[in-house]
Amino acid sequence: MKNRSLWQILALYAGASWVVLQVVDVVKDNMGLPDWVFPFALLLLLIGLPIIVATAVVQGRHAVDGSADSASGEAAESIPAPASQSELSPRRLFTWRNALVGGGLAFVLLTAVTTGFMFMRNQGIGPVGSLVAKGMLDEQAAVVVADFVADDPSLARAVTQAFRVDLSQSELIKVVEPATLDEALARMELPEDQAITHQIAHELAVREGYPAVIEGEVSSIGDGFVLTARLADARSEETLASLRETAADANEVIPAIDRLSGKMRERIGDSYSDMRAEDPLADVTTGSLEALEKYSQALDLFRSGRDRQLGVELLEEAVAIDTAFAMAWRKIGVETVGDRARIVEAMEKAYLFRDRLTERESLLAEASYYTTVTGEPQRAIRVYERMVDLDPADAWALNNLGAAYTDLGEWAEAEHWFARSVAVDSSVKSINNVATAQINQGKLDEAEATLEIADRLAPGSERTLGTRYSLETNRENWAEAEAAALQLRDENSDPAWTSIGSLALGTVAAIEGKLAEAESSWRDAVRESSQAGDAFPAWPLMQVFDLNVHVRRDTARALRVLDAILAEYPLEGMDVMNRPYGWLAYWYARAGDRATAESLIAEMEAEVPTEYRSGEAVDDFRRNIEVANLMSEGRYEAALELVRQVDLPGCMQCRYVPKAQIFDQLGARDSALAMYTGYLELYAHDRAGWDNELRGPTLERVGQLYDEAGDLENAAVYYARFVDLWAEADAELQPRVDAARTRLEEIIRERG
Repeated sequence: MKNRSLWQILALYAGASWVVLQVVDVVKDNMGLPDWVFPFALLLLLIGLPIIVATAVVQGRHAVDGSADSASGEAAESIPAPASQSELSPRRLFTWRNALVGGGLAFVLLTAVTTGFMFMRNQGIGPVGSLVAKGMLDEQAAVVVADFVADDPSLARAVTQAFRVDLSQSELIKVVEPATLDEALARMELPEDQAITHQIAHELAVREGYPAVIEGEVSSIGDGFVLTARLADARSEETLASLRETAADANEVIPAIDRLSGKMRERIGDSYSDMRAEDPLADVTTGSLEALEKYSQALDLFRSGRDRQLGVELLEEAVAIDTAFAMAWRKIGVETVGDRARIVEAMEKAYLFRDRLTERESLLAEASYYTTVTGEPQRAIRVYERMVDLDPADAWALNNLGAAYTDLGEWAEAEHWFARSVAVDSSVKSINNVATAQINQGKLDEAEATLEIADRLAPGSERTLGTRYSLETNRENWAEAEAAALQLRDENSDPAWTSIGSLALGTVAAIEGKLAEAESSWRDAVRESSQAGDAFPAWPLMQVFDLNVHVRRDTARALRVLDAILAEYPLEGMDVMNRPYGWLAYWYARAGDRATAESLIAEMEAEVPTEYRSGEAVDDFRRNIEVANLMSEGRYEAALELVRQVDLPGCMQCRYVPKAQIFDQLGARDSALAMYTGYLELYAHDRAGWDNELRGPTLERVGQLYDEAGDLENAAVYYARFVDLWAEADAELQPRVDAARTRLEEIIRERG
């Protein structure tokens, strides 16, 4: 540099500065550094310019002085300069070496400041910490931008649109497009062109699960404007960031918006830990946010398989707030247990209010009405298929389509739709539905694997315990079934579920011939059903009637059970829709009391509106009642002719049991054996409810029929199964066990 002129040095410095600034600009862009890094570097270079000039001048003068000194000879060297003058000499301070070191230190400072700033920003430290780094919003969180407020509506619209466009360029957040909110506005019963005010923006965000809202205002000050933007928590409305920009006049408003949105984007970074995006509330139609929140809380309980009673209570609160909340009414109809009147009322209200629903919701209400009120599963299937056509990923439509096929006993088809529902939304309910469909097809190992998935998703779910009980009873693993029933009874606070647990315990006891124990558990179930609000809590005691008919073979005792139940729970004290006319008629018919059975049918026809007792299933049920009447009267040929006309597709046991009993009474041994063994070997999720009265007596009777036919090998097999099942049966049943055991031992001796 010694021989360079000042202008040459300035040219070199300018060139080097340009290169440095280009490098800084590239690094800034590639590493995501703040915009101030470039002007900071430029400032350092400008500060360095006078230092370079001073160094060039001093060093240039020193070079000239050095030539004169050399001409004066040795004398100049012999005169030493004062110490202070030597240390403060400009030529010693402004050296090229010092200039280069100083420039390097300046950029070390730039690096240190930038690194420190980025560390603090990324770690959420201090005022420079970004909202993202402080953990308030999940990355890519969706934010609702409310309409800006301004005295001039056209200016407000323009500013809002410009701000949305600018902010939508952010890689840290997602701006919710107005079109996305149309469906949510419809569910709020608001028009599509509704202004997104402060209040509506926050309600939309809460409903749809968006974590934050940005609100803005444009205020006039003379010829200029002040623009403010505020980022707030959607639910608490706590301010997370508040920014301001000014515009000298109307022409500067849009550039000011650009600056404002840029500041907002820089400030956001991401979100705070206490402002994480929430799961959206259910997308159903109601004008009340409070009602919607209760509905969504109820759905969470139902999805997890926990506390069904609390879920129903939340739904009841929701419809009390919004009496026209159709989807809440529908869900009440789905989840209510033991109150037919309330179920029908709820489904009718959902159907009534369907015109104010979205297309999806309207179809859902319609299909549920056909399934629950009119008993027309085929019509329901057609509606659910329309829903799936509209949205192949509609988990509710897929699950309910599977449920409609279960009503028809088409279990493979049901499993297909349940599995599709699980693929979209892995709820415990849908997973258990898959397992139930698998059980009914005899795919027990697959059902076990499915239930393991449900257990991982929601350990201890009542739904899963109930399905596991069903699985173990189909495997004839009575101890495991009892363990599931005990857990179902003892490990939750919902009396509706505890009553199911008690009922299941009694059922296992009855299957094993422990009749006194069974009756005790069933009386517990009655008490718990009453606590749960069941309109006819005595259903479990009807199992005692069944035991008296099929196990004890004492119809007089069975009739006394019915009379006692009706004395304690008189029909006139119940809502007409809750009176079990049909079942009572069937039970009286089985006990040989045709007169009472026909009287109950006549009363039902007089009291229950026609629309609630229509459909093929009801007609088939009435045929079953007449079959029972004919059998109790010994008219087996007529009973056989009629039973062949009965088709209850969802009842797998109905295909075997009545025919087996009729063939047996007619002496058609081979046909009876085919029906009896068909029943014993079938797979059905509800088989335990039949086995409690039929399994032991059927094993006993099949052993006897094979014995009579001379098929001692099969006779021994069924005698052994019967003896093993009733090994610990009550004393009143032990003579039958002893007889079977004795005959089994004789067969073994005869066969060697």
